[in-house]
Amino acid sequence: MRIGPIEGCDRAPIDLSDPAAALRLRAYVWAENVERLARLDGVIALAQAAPPRLTQADAADWVEQLLATPQEAGVCRVLYHSIVWQYLGDERRARITAAMEAAGARATAERPLAWVSLETNRATFRHELRVRYWPGGEQAVLLGAAHAHGAWVEWF
Repeated sequence: MRIGPIEGCDRAPIDLSDPAAALRLRAYVWAENVERLARLDGVIALAQAAPPRLTQADAADWVEQLLATPQEAGVCRVLYHSIVWQYLGDERRARITAAMEAAGARATAERPLAWVSLETNRATFRHELRVRYWPGGEQAVLLGAAHAHGAWVEWF
């Protein structure tokens, strides 16, 4: 498998190639949180070196549109999200789930699909890292628990 383009969506995407936008994003992190600032600086440097394709869009609309486009053979399509599920509401979560499951039913070994998420388990309030993979991985697998801002991961 090869790595295809990195794409994403946000209702208000931030262009990290703009130094003012990167500085503004850094301003949201408390100055004494040195480790978090270092992680953010790494993300900014990565986004500047290999900019993702960002689209201003609703998550459910974007996922449905993306999954409706042809998938190149030899490329694993991956949906990843972290600490966003709680903000989407029932209707958009259901749409994304339905779109992923329909695309998963069409997945093949040449055109696989993965769904990776780091989201809060509302029963335990732990941030759980899970993956679903098609073909063959219709049930989510719990990989570990993690800090919401990436400070640590506890692999299971």
